[in-house]
Amino acid sequence: MAIRDGRIAAIGDGLTGGGRTIDARGLAVMPGAIDIHSHSDEAMLVNSALESALHQGVTTVVCGNCGGASAPVLGLAASELERDLARFGLERGWTSYAEYAAAVERNGASINVCSFVGHGTLRMCVMGAEMRAATAGELAAMKALLASALREGAIGMSTGLIYPPSAYGTTDEIVALAAVVAERGGLYASHIRNEGARLLDAVAEGIEIGRRSAVRVQLSHHKASGKPNWGRVKDSTALIVRARADGVDVTADQYPYTASSTGLAVTIPDWAHEGGPLAMVERLRGPLVRRRIRDEEVETCRNWPAIVIARAQHHPEWSGRSVADLAAAAGRDPLEWTCDALVEHDGDIAIVHHSMSEDDVRYVMAKEWIAIGSDSRANAPYGPLSSGKPHPRSYGTFPRVLGRYARDEKVITLEDAVRKMTSLPAARLRLRDRGVLREGARADVVVFDPLRVADRATYDDPHRYPDGMPYVIVNGEVALDGGETTAARAGRFLRLGADAG
Repeated sequence: MAIRDGRIAAIGDGLTGGGRTIDARGLAVMPGAIDIHSHSDEAMLVNSALESALHQGVTTVVCGNCGGASAPVLGLAASELERDLARFGLERGWTSYAEYAAAVERNGASINVCSFVGHGTLRMCVMGAEMRAATAGELAAMKALLASALREGAIGMSTGLIYPPSAYGTTDEIVALAAVVAERGGLYASHIRNEGARLLDAVAEGIEIGRRSAVRVQLSHHKASGKPNWGRVKDSTALIVRARADGVDVTADQYPYTASSTGLAVTIPDWAHEGGPLAMVERLRGPLVRRRIRDEEVETCRNWPAIVIARAQHHPEWSGRSVADLAAAAGRDPLEWTCDALVEHDGDIAIVHHSMSEDDVRYVMAKEWIAIGSDSRANAPYGPLSSGKPHPRSYGTFPRVLGRYARDEKVITLEDAVRKMTSLPAARLRLRDRGVLREGARADVVVFDPLRVADRATYDDPHRYPDGMPYVIVNGEVALDGGETTAARAGRFLRLGADAG
């Protein structure tokens, strides 16, 4: 295969040229992986190498998922983003989507980037974090912001329907916004409203949004959370199959692990989040509020032994320990300990939640319309992105599918594993000339060892690069060379209309 000017120039025998040659005898060559569900929105500004993604063979990350995005930002959305950036010593230099894209391009990136607009972000821009339905004027303002971002290249809209304020949106509101996305040919991605006891209702809502708005639907990180709900993925995937047969354009994605990762604040019910994280923290100081919270159900079911701290800025020693363990060591009730911890950290503590069934992971993975996504930000074993014990999916998602699930356990074939992380997400995102190896396509290429490729990151030791991924080429430039990150920053910010759609 010959690469010239950022594209695949030729494929065949007897090719010669005067440039760099990579001898791939005994290895496999595939298109660069497209991480359809990433949270690297700000991480790429902290470390432009996007190390943990690059070392997995990822050449494109899709940001703005779960209802939260870095642009456009106004009002509460702007102030919350500024709080997030300040943790890394960064300042916000944009308001619009186009300005954010320009900031990413100025910073440089080793791999390609694109982004959804977050529904929760739109709500914070227009109506703060109020727990109520949007007025007609507020909905019109959100639609206008969304339309503007889509014109500037956003690939669609995401919802995070377990996360306030996205959780406060009604189905009708989301349908109205999704119709704007449909008009531009974008994609609607959803962290659905419930992945536990009400999984089927939540999947049905996602399908209804697609049917009523005519938008293409991507159901994020499909799973059944909580032991009483294990096995329900057979029913939820059956709903999706029936909807697809009825003409609804709906697919889903998945990460290959039995634990999820989110914030400890998900153990607090939605009403307590009204007004934003700092307002929630103030509420948690009150004993009467805590008493009310104790009696209310939340999606995590507060299975304290299964909730493990990943990152807590003021207490790095908490990383890798469960809430049950930490509370017992402190002589505190787990919910009281949680409220105290959230107050101390302004609501920002990352967790790993062990809640899923391995059988379910395998069942979902085998569905032909399931793509692979990490649901993680890019981390690094050094610098500010090396803190804590994040979910190992940040480093291991794609090699784990290629090695463990395809080669070793044969849940899917190696060819199908490659398809699920390349041409399938490229088709869902309508990325032109990516996710395939053919003459004229963009030269996002990965050389890997099919016999050695394996994830090495664990829950106890997550900051570990995988094995068997020696070369990654992005837009024709070598970004990973013999397993070492190069200085190349050939990644592009991909835009709906110019690169997709």
